[in-house]
Amino acid sequence: MNPYTNRTPFQLFLQRRQVRATRVGQVCTLEVRHGRVWVTQEGRADDFWLESGDSMVLLPGALVVIEADHLSSLRIEPVMMQTVRAWLHLCCAGARGLAAALGGKFRQNASTLLGNGEGR
Repeated sequence: MNPYTNRTPFQLFLQRRQVRATRVGQVCTLEVRHGRVWVTQEGRADDFWLESGDSMVLLPGALVVIEADHLSSLRIEPVMMQTVRAWLHLCCAGARGLAAALGGKFRQNASTLLGNGEGR
C-alpha cells in the first residue's frame, strides 16, 4: 500500500533497523503507536526521534525516511483539508481580533496622550 495515493489511515510495522522511504500526497500526521523511530523529511532542517505516543506532521510531496530503532508500529493519517482550512480560519480570525484589540489600545493611548481635544 502506498500512502502517497491513499486517503485513509495507513498502518506501518517496522522491525529493528528496518528503513522505509515514501512520499505522502497530502498533509498527514505520523503517529508512533509502539516503539521508537528516526524520521527525516526532505526540505526540513532537522531530523526527529519519535517514541510511543509522539507524532509529527508530514508535508506533501517531500520524501520521508523512517528507520525503526526497535520493533515499531506507526500510523500515517491524512489531515482533512476541511480541518486545515478551519484551523487557518480560526488563526486568521484570532490574528484579526488581536490586531483590532491592539489597534484599539494604541488609538486609546494616542488619544490619552494627545488629550483627545479635551480641556482646550
